Amino acid sequence: MKNNKYYQKRDDIWRYYKVDYTDKYTEEDDTEGLKVLKWSMFDSPEELGSGKRFMESEPVFILDKIFDRERLRGYIELGYTSKPYADRMLLSTDNPHRLGKAVKFRCINKHHRFRLVRGLIQYGVERIHLFKDSIYFDTDNYIKKSELCFF
Repeated sequence: MKNNKYYQKRDDIWRYYKVDYTDKYTEEDDTEGLKVLKWSMFDSPEELGSGKRFMESEPVFILDKIFDRERLRGYIELGYTSKPYADRMLLSTDNPHRLGKAVKFRCINKHHRFRLVRGLIQYGVERIHLFKDSIYFDTDNYIKKSELCFF
């Protein structure tokens, strides 16, 4: 017997990404200083605008420059995490996502993956982790050692 599954729009596809802006957080705030990405992509899920307020600008600007230069798009899986959300995810207290210095984004295509990693290395990112369907990097080079990991 077949399961009847209804088609659902995937929220990890770029063109389906939408933000419900408020009076306090507008579209101009969301795109300030960025060409391709939006600050809300890096938000902690329970708070609109937390990505812009708490995310370090360095990893966001690096990723935005790479996406613009290489003409790529991506879905940000994890950016800044608030304390309650990070506790629910069981992230350690020194995790770079809590500080807003880490980004994990979806990347399935091997050619895009190569161009993104090359761009990260060219911009001086020293901590890169490659997973089967995503790339993680952080700019927390003062506390943690440089590494390039493949999973």
